[in-house]
Amino acid sequence: MNELSRLNALFHKYSTVDIISITKSDEAFANEVFDIAANDGQRYFLKILESQRSDAISQEVMMQNRLLEAGIGSPVDIEIKSGVYVGQCEGERFTLTKYIPGIAPKTVSLKLIESFGETLASFHDCLKGMSVVDNESKWYNPVYIKSELEKCDDPIKSSIESLINFGLPLFNLNLPKSVIHGDLWLCNVFAEDDRITTVFDLDTVEETLRIFDIARTYTSLRFNSNYSSKDVLDGLFTGYNKIAKRPLSSKEIDNMMRAIAYVCGAFAIWHAVHKTRYRDPYIKLGKEMM
Repeated sequence: MNELSRLNALFHKYSTVDIISITKSDEAFANEVFDIAANDGQRYFLKILESQRSDAISQEVMMQNRLLEAGIGSPVDIEIKSGVYVGQCEGERFTLTKYIPGIAPKTVSLKLIESFGETLASFHDCLKGMSVVDNESKWYNPVYIKSELEKCDDPIKSSIESLINFGLPLFNLNLPKSVIHGDLWLCNVFAEDDRITTVFDLDTVEETLRIFDIARTYTSLRFNSNYSSKDVLDGLFTGYNKIAKRPLSSKEIDNMMRAIAYVCGAFAIWHAVHKTRYRDPYIKLGKEMM
């Protein structure tokens, strides 16, 4: 079965019309994501679910709607049939959202950095009080990280463990927690005039230390620009504190280096286990923080 036939088999669980063109995202790692066009002129995003629990999707729809109410653009999952947001065919599970026009930012400016900070603050504030369904994408949970390390047979596993161990004391400092995005980077947003307009991929949300979100976004901005660590952090802090109902504390800011190292370790584990080329850049960036 070719790719088009495979996706049509899934899509026909929602509609009788046919998909006529597909474009697969090169930047989606945890799930396969496709931009699809149907012969009735409609376009959609179709996501194949790998590890995310089906019962987490209904909660994700609630989050998507909260983001919209807060003025943050977000795709909203479509009901495949009444009350059901996850379709299934021949062992594959999928979700659909209506296509949203927009472009992921290709370059980084100081204005965009500040907009990321504002977006993170709005995200944390608007999802306050929501519970999060347990899933396998809780990348910053020490229990999850330990299980991933046990799978890892990488020769530089000890380097990754040193980053994790450097960050573990954060959990004993009583730092503020939030429902965080977990993976807000350049390819998970659309932007216009260096202002973020749309946020994608809520399958990595978890309730944990909110500075992990800032640390994750920091890594993407450093990898994709020539700005210094200070420039990126200053921009993120300025944007965050401009919007946040609870600005970052001095204790959070003082421990940001530790948070970045921990996040780099968490992502280095994932890329080591999945044998991607991104393992070493995360280890290198994390070591800069130690």
